Order: sequence, then C-alpha cells, then structure tokens
Amino acid sequence: MSSELKFNMSLEKSKIINPRTEFALFLGTLIKISNNHVVGATKGNTHSLIGSKLRMLAPLDRIFNKLVATGFMSAQYKSGIPRFL
Repeated sequence: MSSELKFNMSLEKSKIINPRTEFALFLGTLIKISNNHVVGATKGNTHSLIGSKLRMLAPLDRIFNKLVATGFMSAQYKSGIPRFL
C-alpha cells in the first residue's frame, strides 16, 4: 500500500479481529456482533434465523481517563468539576 497508494499503515491501529468474539474500537466506539441471534417466524409456524445484532458501546473507561487528564473530572471522587468555557 505504501508504494502504490503512498499510504502508510499503523500496525497497532490496523488490527484484524473476529467481531463475534471481541470488540473493535472504531471512531471512539466499541463495535461487536452479538452472540444472540434474531429469529423470525415464517409461514407454517417454523422459525428462521434472520441475523445477529450489531452492538455499539461507548468506551467509558477511555472517556473517564480523558476527562480526568484534561481536568474536567476528578479521579478521586469520580465527579465532574465545573469549568467555564
């Protein structure tokens, strides 16, 4: 990719994972495919597998650490600190 497209890839950021077994961090959001399958009824009272659901979660520990680092939150009391912007 670097020779043809002049594009440098970071090995630590370009991680290939299985989204059914672990979360991927993409644009600040944790993304995973749930293990629970959605089942729908069809004609004749039989059930068919429709698919899995996509789960998107906020990485609260990363958000908390960034708020503490910038002084908007207290690590000791885990509460907000009022600031004028």
